[in-house]
Amino acid sequence: MVTLTLPPNGSPLQDILVHPCVTSLDSSILTASSVDNFDGSAFSGPYKFPFSPPLEPFRLCSYTSQVPVPPILGSYQLKEEETQLRVSVTLKLHESVKNSFEYCEAHLPFFNRDQFGVVDVKVSSGQLDVSKEKNLLVWGLGQKFPKSREVTMEGKISFSGPTQDLLTPLHRTNSLYQMPDMTLSGCSVDQHSVQVYSSSKQRTITSRELQSKEYFIWNSTGSAPVSSGQMML
Repeated sequence: MVTLTLPPNGSPLQDILVHPCVTSLDSSILTASSVDNFDGSAFSGPYKFPFSPPLEPFRLCSYTSQVPVPPILGSYQLKEEETQLRVSVTLKLHESVKNSFEYCEAHLPFFNRDQFGVVDVKVSSGQLDVSKEKNLLVWGLGQKFPKSREVTMEGKISFSGPTQDLLTPLHRTNSLYQMPDMTLSGCSVDQHSVQVYSSSKQRTITSRELQSKEYFIWNSTGSAPVSSGQMML
């Protein structure tokens, strides 16, 4: 059995999905996603998952959680200037987040256009790699932000083909990073709370890490995707 716990001020977990090997589950966990976040009756743990594990690696559970502030804040501006694009990116590590990464990169793709011509772009920290074949800028920030916790990218980009319609919609950066010993929700597994029922002695090791997936910062001077739906009142 594995037990997940939250810090005293942690937001209750929502939309909890468990692997079929979980043998039983408290009904209060199953209804957690239907309770308003600000409702004092919301279940806040501990979350206990008794299970009989399969032989292969598996994901025991997944969930969503409300996060007050994202770990990396940023702005992205892309403007057309004559026959070039001017790019400006600022990334700032939030003060509450430990300044330690296993890796940290920002990818700036330029889809549906001719190949890069001249790329005159400078970064205040890290290293910039230019892939002309993929029309992609990869900004490697390494394992730490500078002491200011803020980094910038500035410059101009030209393309080899016609100069009309340089500024196509839906430009964004994608921040890719992995941070050891951290979760945004504060949820964690205490290895001493893991109970293994076996005839042989077992050793339990737990670890945690934060890994980004689709961490987009959209061009503030352009378009961003918008979804809409019906609202029932």
